Amino acid sequence: MSDGRNRFGFESENFGNEPDPSRNVKPMPQTIQLDGSFFVDLGCATWRLHQRMFDKETGEARDEFRQLARHVATIRDRLLELGLQIQDHTGKPYDSGQSLEVLAFQPTDGIPGETVIETVRPTLYLREQRILKGQVIVGTPLGNQEGRK
Repeated sequence: MSDGRNRFGFESENFGNEPDPSRNVKPMPQTIQLDGSFFVDLGCATWRLHQRMFDKETGEARDEFRQLARHVATIRDRLLELGLQIQDHTGKPYDSGQSLEVLAFQPTDGIPGETVIETVRPTLYLREQRILKGQVIVGTPLGNQEGRK
């Protein structure tokens, strides 16, 4: 009975983790050229996975994702090692001088000052250079709404 490994190229017991010398696979070049969009896509996808898999309050992996969460954490760590910083702004004070795209100002109860209440898209930096500007929703204290649109 076939278990489907041949169909997907996993013919050996290592399930494709090591190259098969009989396949004439060319060695990887020493340098791989990647444009910024690669890191933007990978950074945003990793951030979205992290948002869904981890509890925002505790930072712990949600029960249904506990087994997968360590893999997402490994991807985040590796991206950081490559110089990709992923910044989520949720819960941080907002200042109009910040380089963020504010999608909306929303009256919010229980906050002392303007605070980012939701990060819609993270800010990404690659080796200290911004490659993606974050998008946020800013909460404003109730009774402090004049002048905001």
